[in-house]
Amino acid sequence: MTIPNHLTDSGAVRSDAPPSTWWHLYREPALDALVEEALANNRDLRAASANLLQAGSILSEARGELWPTTRLSTGAGDGSTIQDQIAAASRGTDDIRTGQRFDIGTNMSWELDLFGRLRSTVKSAKADAQASAALEDGVRVAVAAGVTGAWLDACGYAHRADVARRSLELARHGRDLAERLLAAGSGLPVDVLRADALVGQASAAIPMLDAKRHDALAELAVLTGRPPTEIPAAAAACRRLPFITTPLPIGDGLTLLRRRPDVRAAEQKLAADTARIGIAVAGLYPRISLDGGAAISSPTVGGIASRNNLVWRVGPLLSWSFPNISAARARIRYARAGEAVGLANFDATILRALKEVNQTAEDYGAALRRQNDLRAAADHSARADRLMRIQRSAGAASALEALDAERADIDAQAALAAADSDVATTQVALFKALGGGWENAPAVALPSPQRTASTAPVTASSK
Repeated sequence: MTIPNHLTDSGAVRSDAPPSTWWHLYREPALDALVEEALANNRDLRAASANLLQAGSILSEARGELWPTTRLSTGAGDGSTIQDQIAAASRGTDDIRTGQRFDIGTNMSWELDLFGRLRSTVKSAKADAQASAALEDGVRVAVAAGVTGAWLDACGYAHRADVARRSLELARHGRDLAERLLAAGSGLPVDVLRADALVGQASAAIPMLDAKRHDALAELAVLTGRPPTEIPAAAAACRRLPFITTPLPIGDGLTLLRRRPDVRAAEQKLAADTARIGIAVAGLYPRISLDGGAAISSPTVGGIASRNNLVWRVGPLLSWSFPNISAARARIRYARAGEAVGLANFDATILRALKEVNQTAEDYGAALRRQNDLRAAADHSARADRLMRIQRSAGAASALEALDAERADIDAQAALAAADSDVATTQVALFKALGGGWENAPAVALPSPQRTASTAPVTASSK
């Protein structure tokens, strides 16, 4: 994993492995609770968990094929049986008994997995199940990052909107001052027009910030499994961004590849594709089973217990589709091509993981540098505003000069607030690229379908 040198040199990151609950670094208990709620109730995560249950069922079915299969059959009707035909042949007559018959029979078959077809099927199903589990973990990573990012966005946009409202108040104060100066004969009409333009510009910035905050809160509600109108109260009350005050723990490349769910999923899909080659190769050879059965056929119900009506057999059974070997070889070629696809996807997933971490780390470093520069600029603007207030109180500066200094301070605060939001956004993106957030997640609460008398699902309730 390649991390930009300026990040490690500046102390912005450290080599410790990131914690599984990385959002705790923001020290916001309400955020922690919402992430836990989302990891249990998110609807996309429920779908991924249900897919995992399906994959587990397929694996159980494949393992069950390793054991003998037993069938039981019963029947009643009119006609003749093979026993009746054998009896007529032994008497040298064509007079075959027909009439009422009662039958009961059982059959057991156990495939001898001499060529590995069943074992390869189990390996493939197991790898598919593990890939589904990794994909579910990938959804957990996205949900945790989504909730944290939406929370930070809501806080950041609220703070930026507050700064924008202070800027609007200052612009209105400037317009009032320009109007008073014009009325006193010390100003010009163009100054009033410029002041009106500043009021319009300041006012125009507020609606989009409020809308972005609303979008983040609605996203947060949906991620936690609620309707978009049921906004969490703690998130709605947040007006300032929380900050991580320590260097970000990012770990190393090896731990990254072990932690990223998409890498594990691609690895397991490759294993499943490889196992399918064994299934296809086994198609070239016969299937040999140990087969046994017993059946009783009697013209009366009471005769079912008679040994004379019992027929049984035990022995090997061979099944081989050798005339169509070309189809089996085509399936082998298809399976080997699938393995090549899986290997290419695995390699691409590793490169994509390394690329995402490298890019998000670079973005984080750039956001930090921008934040530091704008923080310094905001400090300088605040000091200049304080000095101008002192000069104004001493009569050494005009009202317009003091207003300009205050306006510059507000602009610097607005720029710093935007930079703080960018840092928070890149932090979440970096943690998401690192792949954490799934290790100690709570169990997913799956919905319980409510069915009608015809067993058709009509609604789904969840807790």
